Amino acid sequence: MATTNRPKVSSFLSTSSKALETQKDLDNARQQISQLEKDLADSEKYLEELVGKNNLSQAVVSISEIQRRPYQSRVERDEEAFNDLVASIKSFGFLGSIWVQRLKDRTLRLIAGETRLDAATAAGLTEIKVDIAEVDDVTAVKLSRVENTRRRSLNALDDTEELLYLLTLVLGKTKKETIRSLYRYKNAAEGKAKIDQGIKSLIESTFIEAAPELGVKTFVTSRLPLLELPTEVLAAYNSGKIEYTKAIFLGRIEDPKLRASLLHEAVSNKLSLAALKKKAKPTVQTNAVDSITKLHSRIDSIGSKQISKLSKRQKTKFKKSILELEKKLQDILAELDE
Repeated sequence: MATTNRPKVSSFLSTSSKALETQKDLDNARQQISQLEKDLADSEKYLEELVGKNNLSQAVVSISEIQRRPYQSRVERDEEAFNDLVASIKSFGFLGSIWVQRLKDRTLRLIAGETRLDAATAAGLTEIKVDIAEVDDVTAVKLSRVENTRRRSLNALDDTEELLYLLTLVLGKTKKETIRSLYRYKNAAEGKAKIDQGIKSLIESTFIEAAPELGVKTFVTSRLPLLELPTEVLAAYNSGKIEYTKAIFLGRIEDPKLRASLLHEAVSNKLSLAALKKKAKPTVQTNAVDSITKLHSRIDSIGSKQISKLSKRQKTKFKKSILELEKKLQDILAELDE
């Protein structure tokens, strides 16, 4: 009698295990697609609530037709998360949300979805579905900030740049002029200066509408210093190697060698902010006392006769320098109060 070779139990279990793994992968894929579709529907509904149904349309457009914003709203990017997003698009197609603004010349400019758009390009897509909002420039930046805040996708520096750009549009000023107006607002609030009531009102309404969680004074004292960080500190912050509080502290250290040494320790040894302050304190104290003593002596030497001899242009420049010095001294006072 011929014997039938039965499959080994181990072979059966192996095949069964592979089938289970395949089924698990399929279930996971279905869950991911379902979540992506839900996120997309929620995003579209959210945008409709913000701009109104009549100001919103959808279309499939060439990615090359979408203009980027005239300001950089994202410096930091998580490469691992980005690569995962690219892989997801390759596996399931693009199921994300891209918001664009239709400009007066009918061209399209990105509002929100910069990383998703880059990921779609990296995945090899040439066309993409977008939500087109018929809004002005100011509203477009407000929408961008609202969406980025909702997704928590910007760090403090990126968010600062975006808010500052919005304020330049609202005030009709350059970036430098806008920063100057913000410092004037803070000084006026402290009774140290006067500010045009129209500008004051515009600044306040912008923060109430676009950044209700941030006060103007907080923005000036805690966020604007980020724009003045030394290059190496800024690079470490943007790459996620140091936190915001450490970046601000290191940025205030004037001695380049000391700053570089402390930055290295902050990154390599994960020193806490308290530990950094302790290591910097002796040197900072000595340098600070010497510097402020010399500055006081120089200011005392300036007499009214010298000022009266200045030309109109020199007086303007002199006044600007005093205002910049006042800002710096306010920062030092704030640090002494910590």
